Amino acid sequence: MDFSNVSDLISPKEFEQVKAFILKNGDKMTYRNFDNNNPHFKFSNCEVFLGADIGQGNINNDPDISNFNQLTITNWNSKIMYYELVIVRKGDLKAEKAWVKKGMKEEQIYLVDNYGVGLELMKNNLTNYLKQIKEEIIATNNG
Repeated sequence: MDFSNVSDLISPKEFEQVKAFILKNGDKMTYRNFDNNNPHFKFSNCEVFLGADIGQGNINNDPDISNFNQLTITNWNSKIMYYELVIVRKGDLKAEKAWVKKGMKEEQIYLVDNYGVGLELMKNNLTNYLKQIKEEIIATNNG
């Protein structure tokens, strides 16, 4: 398996809160050759990008065309640069949404290891990124 359930680290509700925060407060930036203009926000310890749930069917990541089910945390200065999180919403399996892999279950969040760096190591590091992201969102919303 190249993915692991991390719903205990970030709940579906928290995933949606991060997504909404980025769409409201972020900008757009292209970070990969797959698509363009990804919704983006620069936190103090990482950058976060959203990916459309219909993949290249929304190549410019327009929120009016589709939802976002991929949240990629990046740290360009780290040995592990990408932490891809995928939310599987109710109905996503039947709809065959982008990024969803065989074996994933609905209403869960998954960490995907696309580069074979090791899910346990990734999960340990992910905790620090998520903690900082949540703290900065709370501070911004309360500011």
